[in-house]
Amino acid sequence: MSKNQPKKIFKFIPALLWMAVIFYFSSQQTTGIGTNATDRFLILKSFHLIEYATLAILLFWAYKKYKYVIITAYLYAISDEIHQRFIPGRTSRFRDTLIDLIGIFIGLIIIKNLLKLDFFKKLFK
Repeated sequence: MSKNQPKKIFKFIPALLWMAVIFYFSSQQTTGIGTNATDRFLILKSFHLIEYATLAILLFWAYKKYKYVIITAYLYAISDEIHQRFIPGRTSRFRDTLIDLIGIFIGLIIIKNLLKLDFFKKLFK
């Protein structure tokens, strides 16, 4: 193991913890969210965007490669929808994985813009 290997592994911890947060929220009932169908849809889909934009940012910190971030985050989104299939009161929809994918790209756009700033260049080195 190279001397940089532990540092590289350490960089995955925030992303793995965030994946655990996503898993936890996916295990919860969503009844009572929103006052009508439109509000409920907007709130729940906003959560998807925020969750997966955050995951993309954390994965980028670990990988430093856009392609790996997209693949890992989207595979996790698919697995999360499969997980929801087994949760009473939850549904599993392919559409939600596409919303997650939009969130992933939003996260990467944020990263691309942040990397123009010196502070973030150093942080993501």
